[in-house]
Amino acid sequence: MMLDHCTLSLLNYWTDMIIDYQVKMSVVLEPVDQPWVSIGVDNQQITRRLDKTSRFDFDFLANTSCFLKIEHFGKDNNDPTTAVIVKEINFFGISDPKFVWAGTYVPKYPDHYPDKKSPLNGHSYLGWNGNYTLNFDVPIFTWMHQILNLGWRYQ
Repeated sequence: MMLDHCTLSLLNYWTDMIIDYQVKMSVVLEPVDQPWVSIGVDNQQITRRLDKTSRFDFDFLANTSCFLKIEHFGKDNNDPTTAVIVKEINFFGISDPKFVWAGTYVPKYPDHYPDKKSPLNGHSYLGWNGNYTLNFDVPIFTWMHQILNLGWRYQ
């Protein structure tokens, strides 16, 4: 009886315990014809016009699922060239194209566009106005292990 009570108390403690994990993340964006972007993760948000390939660094604490959001906005629907390319996403200096491909791009197609497929998984070229979102979990190394398909992992 006492053992059951202790086990239940310990399980409740572990369930209610929130652990903050440090996350260091960098995102490299390449512009095509100076697009406007807003990029953010956690409570950090940066909005600006890209005129050259740029690295955005984020350092934050997280205890649950997080998401990176990149918004391409301000593009005229008649503009055939302006775009944003998500070149790289890395965590603690570890980079792999699969991190970029794990995101989802939801374009805002113009009314005249005939084939409106959305959302688009695995796209790094943001040609229309819209949002790219990468959802990830902490601890980040467990998420990376899963995305990179490195084999069995203990849960």
